[in-house]
Amino acid sequence: MSKLSNLPEDAALKIIALPYKAGMLVSHADDVDGEDDDFSEMRALERGIPAIAALHSDSELITELASEIIRMKDHWAQWEEECFFCTKQAPEIMKLVIQQFGESEAKEYRAFILELGKMVAQAHGEFDSFDDEPSKKEGFMSGLISKIVVGISNSGGDEEGHAGNISPAENAALSQLSVALKIK
Repeated sequence: MSKLSNLPEDAALKIIALPYKAGMLVSHADDVDGEDDDFSEMRALERGIPAIAALHSDSELITELASEIIRMKDHWAQWEEECFFCTKQAPEIMKLVIQQFGESEAKEYRAFILELGKMVAQAHGEFDSFDDEPSKKEGFMSGLISKIVVGISNSGGDEEGHAGNISPAENAALSQLSVALKIK
C-alpha cells in the first residue's frame, strides 16, 4: 500500500470501504426481485472492482484501492451493514482524499465509485434473459462487464444517461451518491 499506507489506518479504511459500501447501497436500493437480483449485483460488484479500476489504470490510488478492496473481502459483510450511511460519510471521505491525494485523484475516486454503482445497478436486468447454467452466466458476466466498461468509458463516467434497466430507486441512490461525492 504505497499511497494508502501513508495514512492512519482508520482513514485508509474509510477510503477503501466507501466504494464497496456505495455499490451495496445501490444494490439494496431496489430489492423488489428478492435474492436473484442480490446475487447478480454482488457478482457485478466483485468483478466490477478490478474491471472499473482498469479504466483508471493511470491512477495509482485507484489501482491500489481496487486491490485493497478485494484483499479485504472478509470485511465485506460489515461494510454491507454500514452501506446505508455511506452518503453521510462520503463528503468527509472526499475531503480526506482531496487533502491527501489532490483534486485529480479525488475526481478519479469519485468516478470509480459512481461507475461501480452503475455497474451494480445494471447487473440484474441484464441477467434476466439467461438461464441458471453457470458457464453461460460466467461468460455473460465477462460480457456484461465489458459492455458496461465500454459504455462508461464512452460516457466519460458522468452520472447522467443511466441505462433503461436501472430502476428509479437505483437511480435515486446513484443521484444521492453523486451529490455526496461532489468535489467542492
